Amino acid sequence: MIQRRPFLHSATAGDVARLEKLLRDALAGTGFSRSGRLAVLNAACGRADETGALAAALGPAEIGFYLGIDLRPDAIADAARRWELPGGAIAFRTGDAAEIATMKHLPPFDLIFIRHQNYWDDPARWDRLLEILLNALAPGGLLACTSYFDREHHLARTALLTRGAEILRDVPHPATRPLPEAPGKSVDRHLALFRRPDRGGGLHPPGPILSTRDPAFPSPASVLPSRRLHT
Repeated sequence: MIQRRPFLHSATAGDVARLEKLLRDALAGTGFSRSGRLAVLNAACGRADETGALAAALGPAEIGFYLGIDLRPDAIADAARRWELPGGAIAFRTGDAAEIATMKHLPPFDLIFIRHQNYWDDPARWDRLLEILLNALAPGGLLACTSYFDREHHLARTALLTRGAEILRDVPHPATRPLPEAPGKSVDRHLALFRRPDRGGGLHPPGPILSTRDPAFPSPASVLPSRRLHT
């Protein structure tokens, strides 16, 4: 993963470096495969500042397919200008991450990442999204999420456990950076890793499922034909 542009804010580089270590340490001992070429979804990604940290934390595996989705077109445009994936497919899309349920030709995802989820903003919407994301995981794939607040973390954790997800790691960030705008708010304050319930299926069970170990990942255009795409 190549970063082509600097971050917008001076504190971001330190934040994502600490996130990389937090995620790498959390993945250790989970049985998550770090070999081959992986498919990664960054849901509600914003500017996707953490893209490089995700790639580094997953090493020595390489990302072969990376998709970032967010509702804010300015943030998606900024992400698309910043990140490049030589030898792989990378795309940033403006839209609701729940739309992956209707996209064709998506591979199952080895890692789905949500940074600073805001479950309490709209619990019903997040319940639907979390269900979709669990179903989008490859066998052995992981859903990872971080949170700004203790209470918000607990709500999302409970929602996932209610859906049968298995929690593998739930760790407070020992080096989280406090934020002044709200009491108890800090960067990546908690990280949790989940595995989907073993119930088979997937987003598109009638069609062929692409192997994430296959170097021939779908092109961004073939996966995302219906909305504006930044590549």
